[in-house]
Amino acid sequence: MRFLHEKFRPTTSAIHRIVAHTYDRNPLYRKKMQARGVAPHQIESAHDLEQLPFTTREDLGTDPWALLCVPRSTLVQAHMSTGTTGRNPLYVAYDWEDLYTRGLMPLNSDPAVPRLLRIEPGEIVFNALPYEVSVTGLAIHRSIQDGIGACVVPLGKGGFYSEPWKALKMMREIQGDHLFTTPSYALYLAELAGAPREWLKEVFGLRSIWLVGELCSDALRRRIERMWGAPAFLYYGTMESGPVGVECAEQDGYHLATNFTAVEIVATPVPVTDAHGMALGEVVVTTLWRHATPLIRYRTGDLGRWDERPGATGEIGRRLRVHGRLEDVVRAGGKTLHVLDIEQGLLTLPEVSAWFQLRVDGDLLKVLLPAEDGVDAEVAARRARQWVSDSLGVECDVEHAPPRTYAGGKFMRVVRTSQGEAK
Repeated sequence: MRFLHEKFRPTTSAIHRIVAHTYDRNPLYRKKMQARGVAPHQIESAHDLEQLPFTTREDLGTDPWALLCVPRSTLVQAHMSTGTTGRNPLYVAYDWEDLYTRGLMPLNSDPAVPRLLRIEPGEIVFNALPYEVSVTGLAIHRSIQDGIGACVVPLGKGGFYSEPWKALKMMREIQGDHLFTTPSYALYLAELAGAPREWLKEVFGLRSIWLVGELCSDALRRRIERMWGAPAFLYYGTMESGPVGVECAEQDGYHLATNFTAVEIVATPVPVTDAHGMALGEVVVTTLWRHATPLIRYRTGDLGRWDERPGATGEIGRRLRVHGRLEDVVRAGGKTLHVLDIEQGLLTLPEVSAWFQLRVDGDLLKVLLPAEDGVDAEVAARRARQWVSDSLGVECDVEHAPPRTYAGGKFMRVVRTSQGEAK
């Protein structure tokens, strides 16, 4: 039996197989590799990926089929990126094997890392992520329902048939175990339900919350946990590549889903550091599981770094820390400031609304603070100005804004007035 086991074990790595697949079946990838003078047989491991050219959204242009590596007749599902950053949308499509064979693999990481998604068959999961256009809601739904065997309640995220009050009604009556949603929608639902109140945990009984798809500082995560009375974990993926990393129970960085994605951190054109002076690079992903529209060395536009230290419980294995997107910066007072660092600092102040926004007026950083019941607006403004001055060393002004109302979509922390739109 050992002989048969060895006989049918794959003789090539997943990285080699996906590179060879794209070279054989996609003109764009083949042309890019040939221009670099690289052939698939040279790529066997993650260390070899640096020989390959990057893929960018600009490379793909506006052609919805630019990534296609299988006949169109075999496709069973297609999605488009939301394009919130003003760039061309990117289309990804799936064949049957992508969806129901490779796509339902459990999220595996390094052997020393505990099981990533701590969800059991028979548990109830509320999925408050968008189901339309983007793949996020459907991908989470399928992996939990078909991959794990748990019961999924498709709440959606504020669409025509999924108004927030309906979502809360279902959550109260069904009494589920876990909630998947974005950080801003988790906040909004909690506020709509009456948070912060001690009985929120008893009313809904959530055991965990999984936050997906938006920037989320640790300070914002802690507010969400206090509101719901449940631990909140971060799940990192992209519409383009699928799952990338998941936090374990220690909430201490992303463990990579190594059977789905190979991840690199590459230098940015201009050196970037976080608030602690740690060097950041751009997250680059290669999909190992999607054969219909794979991505080879795709520049995500996300900033990140590796953390090689042992985890809180002593497990060995590097973790990925994501620091927002390349464009998640504001420039004021001659400094480049990262939105995640500003969010982390301001939200440690209990008077500052989680719905604050930022705007830059010349060298002046403006903080827009919505009115909130029970909060002295002048005290909140004074404390916000003081923190910005002491911690960031830039001039700050605070403007009072109307109370937050739900408008759907992603919450935009930065208002880009020069572009006439929020970002």
